[in-house]
Amino acid sequence: MEQQVPGAPPGAAPPLVYEPPPPPPPGVYEPPPPPIPKHVAPRNALWLGVRVGWLFPFGSAYASGVRDPDTGVVYLGSVSWTDFVHSGPAFELDAGVRLGRNYNVFGLWERTQFTSGSSQRYGEPSGGDSDYFAVGLRASSDADHIGVITELSLGYRQARAHYEDGSQVEMTGGILEGRVGVGVDWRLSPLFALQPIVAIGVGSFDRVQLVLPNGGSADLLGQWDAPGSHSWVSVGVGGSVDLFGAQ
Repeated sequence: MEQQVPGAPPGAAPPLVYEPPPPPPPGVYEPPPPPIPKHVAPRNALWLGVRVGWLFPFGSAYASGVRDPDTGVVYLGSVSWTDFVHSGPAFELDAGVRLGRNYNVFGLWERTQFTSGSSQRYGEPSGGDSDYFAVGLRASSDADHIGVITELSLGYRQARAHYEDGSQVEMTGGILEGRVGVGVDWRLSPLFALQPIVAIGVGSFDRVQLVLPNGGSADLLGQWDAPGSHSWVSVGVGGSVDLFGAQ
């Protein structure tokens, strides 16, 4: 006997019951490729820079030794670098290459024009100057916009203190002078960037001599004297250009 669906009119066909459609066959989803980053700084380029600032010397030009005749012990006392020169403006030229966008390898020449020192031991002071030649490595945390730069350089420094009678004290032999700097790398365009930076350096002079106007000279490091450790701090701002850059 045919069973009647409750509520349906007599003789009506039973309603059809539909199963849910089967799921689509499994497939492999491949996300779209990431967008290509748009860099401002070139990946590789010829890198040229210039920097101006102010350099503050401190520490020892050399150590003066006094030997105790009774014990034979030599006592060393610091002869301050500021006895010969004081702080002054500094100018620097850099030339090298940019590697991997965030790194620079370069050579540098820094010229400082010192003001007069505080000691009149060798005459009336009349300023001084210094040259620093080095090779350096610089790294930037963000070369495209604004990043932190760290810089390390190693090289050679020579310094001179001038006196009004034409004589001067020459300080040389300072191999492996080291400088460490920290600053801001501010990219203004694909070609140009601005870098304010603070640096500190250390080194020593192995030879200190008084050069007279007539061409004669005398070593200031005597039998009991020794090289001393000097330092400096510089504050400056630099600009750099990237030439022939490649992305």
